[in-house]
Amino acid sequence: MRRHESLVPLSRFHRSILFLALISKKNAPDVQGYPTTLEGKISYAIPFYEKKLQPHFRQEEEKLFPFIKNRHQALDRLVDELLFERKELHLLFGELKASKNEAVLNKIGELLEKHVRKEERQLFQKVQEIIPGEELQKFSL
Repeated sequence: MRRHESLVPLSRFHRSILFLALISKKNAPDVQGYPTTLEGKISYAIPFYEKKLQPHFRQEEEKLFPFIKNRHQALDRLVDELLFERKELHLLFGELKASKNEAVLNKIGELLEKHVRKEERQLFQKVQEIIPGEELQKFSL
C-alpha cells in the first residue's frame, strides 16, 4: 500500500534504520558504504542512535502519536507497544555504549527491524485505514 504523503517523511527514514538493523545482526552481509567490523559497526550505531534515531523517535512521539492517539483501540495498542520497544532500545544502546558487546549489537539489530516493520506494516497501515485522507492531510512534522 502506498503511504499517505503526510507519512512519507517518517517512512523514508525507516530505510536508514533498516540498514542499521541489517548490519547490526550477527553474520550480516557486507553492505557497501557501511562498516563491516564489529568496532566499525558500533562506532556507526551509537552516533546514529544519538543524532538521528532519537530525534526521529521524538518526532513520532511528539507529533504522530498524539495525532493518532485515542482514535481507535488498535492504534493505541500499537503506540503502547512501540513505546515499550523504544524503552528497550534505549537500554540496549546504553548497554552497547558501555560494553561494546556483539550480542547486544545483534539484539539491537533484531529489535530495530521488528520495530520498524511494526510501524510500517501495522501502525501506518492502520492509520491510513482509520483516519480519513483529508484529516491525515492535517498532520505534518
